[in-house]
This record gives sequence, structure tokens and C-alpha cells, in this order.
Amino acid sequence: MSTRFVRVVLLTLLVTSLLAAPTIAQEATPTGVEVGGITVLAPDASYAEVSRGEWDARAWQWTASMPPEVNPNFDPTGERCGYGQSGPVFFLPENFTGSPGTMTCIVPEGTAIFVPLGSTSCSTVDPPPYFGRNEEELRACAVSFADDYSDLQVSINGKQVPNLEDYRSSTPLFPIYFSEDHFYGLPEGAASAVAEGYSFIIAPPPPGEYEVTLSYVYAPEDVAITAIYRVIVEAPQVIEPAATPAATPAG
Repeated sequence: MSTRFVRVVLLTLLVTSLLAAPTIAQEATPTGVEVGGITVLAPDASYAEVSRGEWDARAWQWTASMPPEVNPNFDPTGERCGYGQSGPVFFLPENFTGSPGTMTCIVPEGTAIFVPLGSTSCSTVDPPPYFGRNEEELRACAVSFADDYSDLQVSINGKQVPNLEDYRSSTPLFPIYFSEDHFYGLPEGAASAVAEGYSFIIAPPPPGEYEVTLSYVYAPEDVAITAIYRVIVEAPQVIEPAATPAATPAG
């Protein structure tokens, strides 16, 4: 979850880049900890030969790639969870509306799941204090805001994920594109960004239903954020084609 999310929620209460995920085979033996019947990858583990920091950058690109009317982050029901998803990792959306509820997301079997916690990005087009001219300034900016997240808690099927403080990561410098109708209120066009915060990746779970509940506090606004996900992992469908009618002989 992002500082921008906090700002969007506060505004709502007051007024009542292209993602490019490679098709690389998943790692055969992911390392991590078992929580609630599924495996949470270790903080330093990569997935599909991509680091968690890089997956975090792709999550930001995915979030910025769609206008509000179709963006999964503006759908508190989770009906649009699958929009824009591709590749070996499924990004759980954030709830930018601030409306309470459970987001139901259907995830294909064999797909890992990226779970966002507190995260802040700074870019070359954001207004201060989220502005930076180069990678050094952007990284210092993102680090300073990531320090403001506390009381992180996540449970999976009622079991707590341990040692969440170890899941802090930083993205590489990444490109991000803001379209004309995006929701951040920034100038249309390309920019560079760096993000830092907390997240983790769940190794591909077997088919079934899982509940993921997370919460944290963002200190500057003293805002407590809670999100609940109902994750349904489904095996691929097999729909037999209808039989082709026998051709009538010409005569």
C-alpha cells in the first residue's frame, strides 16, 4: 500500500508503465516459511529470476497503467482484480476507495501472488516532498517515507506471517508512464521513479480459497490501514468443443 493511497483515502473521507513481466519458468523449490497452508517466500528470495524489489517496481507500473474507471485499485469488491494481470506473478490490488470490505480475487493455479504492504514511490515529476532529480535523490526520498510505516501485521487463514520487518525492500530505478487520464494528478508522460517499502510473495498455492488480512499504520497522518482479500486459486478450465455436425453429402 502506498503513501499515494493514504492521500487518496484522506481526500475521499474529506469529500465523502507498462508492465512487462517475462515468461520465465517459476523456480522449482521456493524457499520460505509455511503460513496458513501456503509458502511465503523468504525476504531475500527472487521469483522467476526477478528480485522482490523488481516485482515491487512492476506492481507500481501495473497500478499506474489503468484509469480509475477500470483500475482494480478502485474496485473494493475485487471484481476487476484480473485486469492487466500477466506473467508468473499476480499482483493483489490495493483499495484506493477507502471503503471497507473484502476484495475477492481469482488467481490461476501455478501463479505466485505479490502482497503489497506499506510502500512509497518518489519520481521525477511528483511535487515535493516526493520529487527527485536523479536516482540518488529519488532513493533518499523513498527511504525517508518508508521509515514512517509501523505496526505491520499480516495473517493468512488466521496465521500470522512472522518477521515482517525483514520484508522491506527497495526497487531499482524504474520507468513509469502516466497517461492522460491517470489518477495521480501528475503531468502526462514518462518519468523515472524509485520506491521502497514492505511486500512479500506467496509461492503458487494449490487450488483452494485463502484469506489474507493485512494492516499497518502510516505515522505522518496517523492513519491505520486494513485490507482483507479472499483469494480463490482455480485450476485451468477445460471446455470440450461441441461436436462438429456431420457434413451432408452433396447430391
